[in-house]
Amino acid sequence: MELTGLLRPRILERYITREFSKLLGLSLVAFVSLFIIVDFFERIDRLVRAQLGVIDLLRYFLLKVPFAVGQVLPAAVLLAVMLTFGIMSRNRETMAIRTSGLDILRLSRPAFAMAAGVIGIMLALNLYVVPWSQGRLSIFWDIKVEKKAPASVLKLQHFWYKGDQAIYNILHFRKGIQTLEGVKIYLFDQHFNMVQIIAASRAQWQGDHWRFFNGLIQTFGPEGPETGEQFKERDLVLTERPEDFGFLEKKVTEMDLGELYRYIRRLDRDGYRSTPYRLELGSRFSLALTPLILVVLGLALSLRQEKVHIAAVVALGLLVMFVYWLFYGFCLSFGQAERLPLFLAVVLPHFVFGLGSLGLLRQITR
Repeated sequence: MELTGLLRPRILERYITREFSKLLGLSLVAFVSLFIIVDFFERIDRLVRAQLGVIDLLRYFLLKVPFAVGQVLPAAVLLAVMLTFGIMSRNRETMAIRTSGLDILRLSRPAFAMAAGVIGIMLALNLYVVPWSQGRLSIFWDIKVEKKAPASVLKLQHFWYKGDQAIYNILHFRKGIQTLEGVKIYLFDQHFNMVQIIAASRAQWQGDHWRFFNGLIQTFGPEGPETGEQFKERDLVLTERPEDFGFLEKKVTEMDLGELYRYIRRLDRDGYRSTPYRLELGSRFSLALTPLILVVLGLALSLRQEKVHIAAVVALGLLVMFVYWLFYGFCLSFGQAERLPLFLAVVLPHFVFGLGSLGLLRQITR
């Protein structure tokens, strides 16, 4: 008898896991397909004019998928929870579970376990996969659709770059071969007094230092220029590395966790405002928590009463999620304007809606 009582919840949990997984997969495929179709029809005129082949179109859609998944995955989790337990309620399965003496919330553990897995997936998407795919998609769009030359040829010409106690004037940066062309570097001391000017026709990265070719080093003292030295080749160790110049051609949405973190540190080091980038980094972490909040919300809505109207519950859940996103965007705007602390801006929406969802869920246990 005791063995039967122990096995019964496990059998039901496996049943709920199977149904939830199936509905989550169907919801995700439906939402991603809808997202891709809408995006395709918004850009169809540009894609047709570019005369892309089948392979290029498939590549475009594949590069869109990670971003689409990251956008719709929380909604798919909410819909899967509401449908799983809504169908169980409609079929009187939840009533049978309660009358048999089992705690219905105990059987919701598979939903929370899968929500934890989704959080891990969203972290991977937000921090690495989506930035990578967005960067590749940007290159694909420029070359295949806009018919521009590769970025390594056209981008990063005639620009200034403020480094660590140095200002760079660079004619051309070739990212593929990690080479600066027509480079002039103004070096300063801690009091921003110029101590040296390095001018060279070319500088190439050698693994841990720069090798300069055909240049001149001019040294300055308190009274002005002191010495000048020409060279054919000279190895110099500088704080700046090739990836520091690569940041200049990347949008913030194309930076992964490491790149964004280093970029924030460089902005702070140089005295520039880093609030938008800190907010972007914080929001990538905080957005991964939304599936957990939405699981609690979905359980609270679908288990509030024995007989539920699934369409009404789904509509209400999606409406609440929409308000959730609006409030989240509202808090981010206040954080961007520095009216809210950054931590509060990315956490407050989860706290408010999480607390509200838990309050609704507690009513089920009474």
